[in-house]
Amino acid sequence: MFQIKELKRLAPLVVFFAVYSLIFLLWKATFLYSLPFLLGLLIAAVLQPVIKWAEEKLHLSRAAASGVITVTALILLLAGLIFITVLGVRELAGFLIKATNDGFPEFSPPVRSFFSWLGDTFRQIDADFLERNREQLMEFLKNSAGLAMAALNGVLAVLASLPLLLTMALVTGFSAFFIAKDFDVLRSWARGFISDKAAGKLRLATAHSSGTGKKYLLSYVFIYFLGFCEAFIILSILNVPYPLITAVITCFADILPVLGPGIVLGPVAVWQALTGSYGRALGVLVGWMVMGSVRQVVEPKLVASTAKLHPLTMLSAVYFSLTAGSLWVLIYTAGLFMLYSLFRNAGILPGLISPSSSP
Repeated sequence: MFQIKELKRLAPLVVFFAVYSLIFLLWKATFLYSLPFLLGLLIAAVLQPVIKWAEEKLHLSRAAASGVITVTALILLLAGLIFITVLGVRELAGFLIKATNDGFPEFSPPVRSFFSWLGDTFRQIDADFLERNREQLMEFLKNSAGLAMAALNGVLAVLASLPLLLTMALVTGFSAFFIAKDFDVLRSWARGFISDKAAGKLRLATAHSSGTGKKYLLSYVFIYFLGFCEAFIILSILNVPYPLITAVITCFADILPVLGPGIVLGPVAVWQALTGSYGRALGVLVGWMVMGSVRQVVEPKLVASTAKLHPLTMLSAVYFSLTAGSLWVLIYTAGLFMLYSLFRNAGILPGLISPSSSP
């Protein structure tokens, strides 16, 4: 019924899937405990070239270079986070105040006339609608009013967890310093747990990982960050309300393979047109086109030489995540596809389709 030879060829994929799933579940279960140390490891790894430059050019010791560079990087990172948080809280507070006081901009006269006509039409069609659905409408209004309170409670929950966040930040900073100082020692220690053959395969995978590894990931992190900056600058210049929150949502929407920033900027332009700000609406649309043009120019230069993942893989990861209603599913599937592509390109894992089956 099945080809035994083909099953044996695909056996490494089963082992890879099982090991990857086990490691991911273990990481998910210990996420909050390991998060500061994982962040410290990532910061230390990113700062290694700068630390080595400080050792050579500034003639600092390893410990001094690690301390100076790590502290400087953490201060800059913390300052950026504080700046973004202050702007975000200010915009959120303004939104809640306007939502509570019904202070949103009024629609333009033609739009108000249209809605007035539409309301009169519905009232003529069914004058008993409100009476028959009074309970449902009251429940809807109650839930809408509770939305602002839920957002406010979320902000208060974050403020209440400040001691935990402060402790996590301190542990992350100290772990980044100590890992950066002893990075070479720790790498040699980890190297001792694997054989020379396994180390050679890992080096081979790293050499083939330009399309799915660090370069690929950093390229798209830069592209999404550039999109966030573009959206924030465009919305700020146009004086569109809540530019920071809208830019953050636009950045996350940019990850979606098909919809992209248009799923956010399109409704923003429509809303501005409905409120009578036709210039802002046109400006948002033009900014959307500018962002798309910049993306078309920048993306090929960063990742054209890499073996990119098939678009269907990321689209599948987003679909699985939305279906399951969990961000963990997106992380799991995206990591699975990325690692499989990396090891397949290195020749460590077989392809899903046998070369002999190709036409």
